[in-house]
Amino acid sequence: MLFKVLKVLKRFNGKSQSGKDASGQIPTRDLHGTAVAGRRHVALIVETSVVYGRQILRGIAQYQRTHQRWSVYLEERELNSPPPDWLSTWTGDGVICRSTTPEWAKNFRRRRIPVVDLNDRHLQLKLPRVASDMQQIGQMGALHLLERGFQQLAFCGFSNEVWSEQRREGFIAAANGRVAPEAVYESPWHHLRSRPWQAERDRIAAWLQKLPRPIGIMACNDARGQHVLDACAQIKARVPDEIAVLGVDNAETFCELCDPPLSSIAPNPERIGYEAAALLDRLMAGADSSAEHLLIPAREVVTRQSTDVYAVSDPLVLSAVRFIREHALEGISIAHVIRQAHCSRSTLERRFREHLGHSPQDEMRSVVLRRIKQLLIETDWTLARISAAVSIAHVEYLSVFFKRETGESPTDFRRRHQVGE
Repeated sequence: MLFKVLKVLKRFNGKSQSGKDASGQIPTRDLHGTAVAGRRHVALIVETSVVYGRQILRGIAQYQRTHQRWSVYLEERELNSPPPDWLSTWTGDGVICRSTTPEWAKNFRRRRIPVVDLNDRHLQLKLPRVASDMQQIGQMGALHLLERGFQQLAFCGFSNEVWSEQRREGFIAAANGRVAPEAVYESPWHHLRSRPWQAERDRIAAWLQKLPRPIGIMACNDARGQHVLDACAQIKARVPDEIAVLGVDNAETFCELCDPPLSSIAPNPERIGYEAAALLDRLMAGADSSAEHLLIPAREVVTRQSTDVYAVSDPLVLSAVRFIREHALEGISIAHVIRQAHCSRSTLERRFREHLGHSPQDEMRSVVLRRIKQLLIETDWTLARISAAVSIAHVEYLSVFFKRETGESPTDFRRRHQVGE
């Protein structure tokens, strides 16, 4: 897929490695390398070494397929590698930059070059910016672990990294008091390159030994999630029964290689790329979008073995939760759950609130809502078809239910999450 994206984005460049002409500029060229008038010159300073960056590029390519194409400069790049030196004096039409620093932001502002900033490490650079909603990602992680029944939560991240800190803040806020101060572990990211991995694993293992069990842990990204899983193996903690682990980024091959396979929050980098391209087009056309700051919500939690558990000690509640999650989309009522549980309604309500903090009806609504969101994001189904899929008799009621639970209409939710909408 990387080579396909690079082909789409680079095919208008010249044959030289740098892409520049004798004057230091990047010329606009057609498929045969001949200069073409009218195309805008755009530099894409986005990493190609990791899945997240390649998905951003895919979103930019999606935008280009339905709009006037740019002449694009793109090179294979490592994560966090600095922009090329020539960019400091380049006089092209626009830049989309993932490795923006305060120094580069100052350079761009001084030269009044249209730039869309995609960096995750620096805030308040006074540039138009598109980024993942980091706090929403943290909130999504906490809610996933709470839905699994964990009453004790923890966070493992990197210190002095804005994106990790924001995910931690969202996680703690949504955890509603279930994260003790000692249940947060952070260490510098750059230390992992300068000291033996075994030393870091031993520190994480020692931290895990002090935590209560069962516990649900959110890692700031998939790599950190793998660190936690490795430490769990070292102390022989059972995953997910004793310790459930959730990552972020959903790098599918990486997650599947973890032992056990790592559950992960899937952000929406393609939407980031698409919106960044659209914003840059507006800037290059003269729009005043200097203060524009778009935060793109994550798509979903992809559940794999590392969180595939219900951390509920009460057999009655565990049985009822499983029944609800298996049959809620079939139109069951609370009466069906009571018959299956062989208890009174008041007993079921009391035991649910004692162990999960919410009612059986809340659990049923949560299952239905998650499925509606998934279908709105991943399909182009009509609302009538989605209503039938979740056993809601009338489209009007689906819209009312969704608006009541989320604060927005199904149409607005779909538009906000899908690329190109």
